[in-house]
Amino acid sequence: MSRVFNFARRPFQDDRPVYVATVALLVFGAALAVANLRLFTDYRRQVADTRAEIEALEERQARADKKIDASKSAVSAYKLSALAEESRGLAKLVAERRFSWTTLLARLERTLPHEVGLAHLQPSFQADGEVVLEMQFYAKNRETVVQTIAALAKDAAFDDVELRTESMADPGSPEPFHFSLVAHYEPPQKPAEPAGGVGAQKGTRR
Repeated sequence: MSRVFNFARRPFQDDRPVYVATVALLVFGAALAVANLRLFTDYRRQVADTRAEIEALEERQARADKKIDASKSAVSAYKLSALAEESRGLAKLVAERRFSWTTLLARLERTLPHEVGLAHLQPSFQADGEVVLEMQFYAKNRETVVQTIAALAKDAAFDDVELRTESMADPGSPEPFHFSLVAHYEPPQKPAEPAGGVGAQKGTRR
């Protein structure tokens, strides 16, 4: 006679479905973690790329701003240079309009020594309004050069008198010595008329 001994205190319970579900949940959680990790990595890479693009755009903007500033400076400098050139042209035109040959010749006649003759006279008008005179003279000897320079230097209308050339003419010439000078010439200003003008002065005389 055989006997079956059952030592279990309670009936047998099958836990395999729980294990299977647990393993499935672990696998699913691992897959989700891997997917999240990939998403996070992609996000970090996209953020880094975006930051690099932003930095590149900011650098391009900085270069563009520098070019704009340089262009503005160049335009301003060009305008200033053009304005300065126009001002110099106007000063030159004013000097030409105000120049009086009669006043210059009369002043030279009073200033030059009697032994010196004027052979050539050429004024040139500078951009800043100054007048430079190129003068050629003839005389009997070389001593007249010093006298001429001294006479022009004493006159306030002539400045920076400089000897350019000197030469001897052909033998037998009445004026054997020739020389040329360059000087800055400032035409004298006309004195201002008194208030009321000449007509007013005449009207007061009765």
